[in-house]
Amino acid sequence: MPATNTVSKFGSYVDRAWGLVKHRPKGWKALLYNTAMAKARIAGPLMMPVHLTIEPTNACNARCPVCETGNGTMARRRGLIDFDVYKEFIDDVAPTTAVLMYYFMGEPFLHRRSYDMVRYARDKGIYVETCTNGDFVDAEGIVYSDVNEINFQIGGMRQETHGIYRVRSNLDKIHLNLHALLDLRRRHPESNVQVNVGFIVMKHNEHEVPEFLRWAKEIGIDRANVIDPCVRSVAEGEELLPKDRSYWFYDEQAFARGVLKPKVVPDNECTWIWNSTVVNWDGSVVPCCRDPNGKHVFGNAFEHSLREVWNGPATRAFREKIASAQGDVDICKLCSGYGVPKLDNAPPLQFEIKRLSLDTNVLDIPADLGGDAAAEQSSGSRERATVN
Repeated sequence: MPATNTVSKFGSYVDRAWGLVKHRPKGWKALLYNTAMAKARIAGPLMMPVHLTIEPTNACNARCPVCETGNGTMARRRGLIDFDVYKEFIDDVAPTTAVLMYYFMGEPFLHRRSYDMVRYARDKGIYVETCTNGDFVDAEGIVYSDVNEINFQIGGMRQETHGIYRVRSNLDKIHLNLHALLDLRRRHPESNVQVNVGFIVMKHNEHEVPEFLRWAKEIGIDRANVIDPCVRSVAEGEELLPKDRSYWFYDEQAFARGVLKPKVVPDNECTWIWNSTVVNWDGSVVPCCRDPNGKHVFGNAFEHSLREVWNGPATRAFREKIASAQGDVDICKLCSGYGVPKLDNAPPLQFEIKRLSLDTNVLDIPADLGGDAAAEQSSGSRERATVN
């Protein structure tokens, strides 16, 4: 890494650390301590994670071809989290959890108690965000739940393009649900919900990105996320990756040789795994969103406390492997890392465009959007954006 990039990266760490010390959001001490431990490549013991992902269900109505749930290769049995067990879990982790991602390998709103579960976590003082294909979102349920952030993800601007990847998903239904939510939020200005829409850029829809940005601003979305796609193999890449390779976070030269690997390969470091973990619907704890099939189960957070699992021997052994031989860790091979969780989750003050990419070029914003659109470029490390 060039010296200038190293200095810039160090400066950003210092700035962020100072911001945490200055504002002291929930979990700030744990985030600083665990991140320092990650930088020092020390596996633990750690303070409790500030960010958790929980899986309401690993079932889904859509059949997205890259997703293990959608393409039928999910190795775990399917099920729904038990509501009472969930409440006990939230009671246990609420004092230390700043952010809860309510979503993993399924459509969260297929669970009939989702709105109650989100509300329960919100009443415990946890910032909750979720991600959905949008087919089953109930506007009144969302506003009642007091969820902080909901991310709709679409695959195109019309059914013909949307349905190529979002197989069995209905774009008209998504639009109705999205507009209903935006309308209800306008009538309830006290609502905390931030409404985002993500556009997963692929070969069949890349020409629709400018249209997506204009549409998102016009209907009143808070943030439009332009997302580089994930694939699991070269064959999937040949079928789905955009022709415009600025939307790739895969190494183009390696791809030409038939090898799929990211442009940026982590060097025995993953601050995300030192600050976050995933709890599946049955309580099994896995490292991150790169382990959909549960290959690396650290323990069960519904049978033992998460604190016991988090600093247990299996979890620490996995972190030691990351810190010493990350190149041998299977779930890291297609990942560039996700940085550290954000604790300062303030909603944008105006319509915002965010690019989730490793490409360092700022996204071209259509001229007719004018200066009213704030653009945020994330580069250098891939921010967490589950795009199954």
